[in-house]
Amino acid sequence: METHKVPGMQIAVSHKGSLVWSQSFGYSNLEQNILVRPETKFRIASVSKPVSAVLTARLYQNGIVDIDQAVNDKLACFQHIPESFTVRQLFCHAAGIRHYLPKDTLTINFHHSIQTGLNILKDDSLLFTPGHKFHYSSYGYNIAAAYIEKQTNLKFEKLLKDSLFAPLNMNNSIADHPYQIIPNRTSGYELNTQGEIINAHFFDNRYKITSGGILSCAEDLTKMCNELQYGTYLNNNSQQLLFTPYKYSGENESDTGFGWVVTKDERGNRLYGHLGGITGGCSAIMLYPDLELSVIWLGNLDADWSAEPTITIANFFIDEIQRK
Repeated sequence: METHKVPGMQIAVSHKGSLVWSQSFGYSNLEQNILVRPETKFRIASVSKPVSAVLTARLYQNGIVDIDQAVNDKLACFQHIPESFTVRQLFCHAAGIRHYLPKDTLTINFHHSIQTGLNILKDDSLLFTPGHKFHYSSYGYNIAAAYIEKQTNLKFEKLLKDSLFAPLNMNNSIADHPYQIIPNRTSGYELNTQGEIINAHFFDNRYKITSGGILSCAEDLTKMCNELQYGTYLNNNSQQLLFTPYKYSGENESDTGFGWVVTKDERGNRLYGHLGGITGGCSAIMLYPDLELSVIWLGNLDADWSAEPTITIANFFIDEIQRK
């Protein structure tokens, strides 16, 4: 914590479906001396992507959303684009949608919903033919959420609450909202140019709930990982959807599943996961299916090093598992 100057963090580790370690460190609020607790809610940044993917796979499984239907036919601001792209391609970063640009910061806090956030992209063209190659895009997830809202006539945050968080008893998970009173939400921090901890600048995540706008805690995310390994929330076909690398027409290999990175660690163990960094938070989720191990790390400082502590923790437990 001192090395990276993170004010507060959570770690949770689950093995064979049981929580074997959960610990909170440091401060949720430095000014009020409020400690991080297990129920403290962190900005989980791009770990929102695999969470949203689990929900979307469930909607697809239940016949509520067609992930292979053309999205731009249903969204007015993209009907000028001749090439069709799908929810599957959006969740696999294969639709040709761009990522953030510096100019976006001028208007980003003026978009207070997923639907209005689409205006950021309304004049854009695709970067390439959908399905051809990988290009990381948080905006792609926002477009997918807008389509899902149109198809279900429900807000994505309500779908998360009623169709994922409630069934899995993820009681400390919720869509971020800058003005709502959300109990146990951590304050967010960043470093200034002198390397000093300061309050994170204001940021409205409502336009990007799917890609980076969820609040959660480490123990809740282990519940989701355990459900994926041992529960009935998703059937085998839906599991394969999440954890099968997408086949791009213009590239031979891929480590991109449906919302999840599908790879192997340095020891050759299969690993599904994602990292995240956002104003006032950073995160990591790592699921080792063959070892029946999941590791979650959350912090309240904007940083890009969340893999480092998570891998160190995971390797400690992997050593213990393989020693037995």
